[in-house]
Amino acid sequence: MEILINGRNLEGKRTGVGRYLANIIRIWSEKYQENNYKIFFKDEISSDQFINASNVESTLVTPPKSMNIGPIWENVFLPNALRKNKTADLYFTSNYTLPVFPQRIKEIVTIFDISYIAHPEWFPKRNLAALKMLTGPTVHRAEIILTGSEATKKEILKYYDVDDNKIFVTNLGVEDEFLKLDLKSDDEAVNKLKLKHNIRGKIVLFVGLIMNRRNVPVLMESLSKIIKKTGEEINLVIIGKNHSYPYFDIDEMAEKHGIKNYLRWIKYTDDEEIFNFYKAADVFMCSSLYEGFNITPLEAMFCGAPVICSNMSSLPEVVGDAAYMIDDPRDPIEMEKAITEVLSDKDLQSKLSERGKERAKIFSWDRCAEETMDIFKTLT
Repeated sequence: MEILINGRNLEGKRTGVGRYLANIIRIWSEKYQENNYKIFFKDEISSDQFINASNVESTLVTPPKSMNIGPIWENVFLPNALRKNKTADLYFTSNYTLPVFPQRIKEIVTIFDISYIAHPEWFPKRNLAALKMLTGPTVHRAEIILTGSEATKKEILKYYDVDDNKIFVTNLGVEDEFLKLDLKSDDEAVNKLKLKHNIRGKIVLFVGLIMNRRNVPVLMESLSKIIKKTGEEINLVIIGKNHSYPYFDIDEMAEKHGIKNYLRWIKYTDDEEIFNFYKAADVFMCSSLYEGFNITPLEAMFCGAPVICSNMSSLPEVVGDAAYMIDDPRDPIEMEKAITEVLSDKDLQSKLSERGKERAKIFSWDRCAEETMDIFKTLT
């Protein structure tokens, strides 16, 4: 089988979708060597080890500088490159949308959420219009739609008139690099991390792109109340760039709530430092209002961090009974209560940590990649 792949999510600094794509291609190239994988890049070919595999071919399709915009690339330049591959069986993209004009081969798309329909207030009008214009035809035309949770599958069926038999749920996994790091982890690495970032006291950790749905302002407000009441030194460590819309300023918000001295905002770092922050965390927060699937609670659980999580959208599917659940993450009083209980109760921390480690074992990239390939095989 010859599979053409949109590799745009492999470029640059990766977030969850890029990790997903990199892991499944890595596993496919090792376990399904009879297939050929042709990956198309816009700006740079990634440095992943699987790029050098004998059954992986990389092609750089760089448009003129004046037209080097993602949607133009995906709807003009990428399709032109795809059409040159006369023997291909499938086209696969993890980037939510297919090209405007159908390809001559069967098309598969991964859609992790449709938040632009469920919560249009979180998107600029221009982005919203493009998403609506492209995703509707994509959902109807794709031979197969992959998604990470039953919650997202139900939402797609709610908003689009499509056959539920072509939507498949494949849960994601814990980063392979974390499995390697866990074998050599030690307290010294965590101590060095705290020293590097000038952290004393307890750590409340958030990892991920900062979006309005991820509820960071309420987290700051809740933590501010706890610090004022207890006088404890509790650090809020945020790892992720600010993609909020409508925009809010992280530093200004920390100043407003009186926790600027307790904030450590790291816009991007490597897997090893993220791993050590998970290890160092007294509490990991996933207080989102909406998620299609969120890998970070799983990563935190794998590393033994006690997790506090919203009881909303797909998140109960991810964490099961292994997290302290918040029914209304918009309520700073409920969030304050949750953080206070976990930080002050060592037995509860230990229980959440052990449950989390067991829960994380259920999810693996091998399983995700294998299930996805089994689905692909039904089309050939």
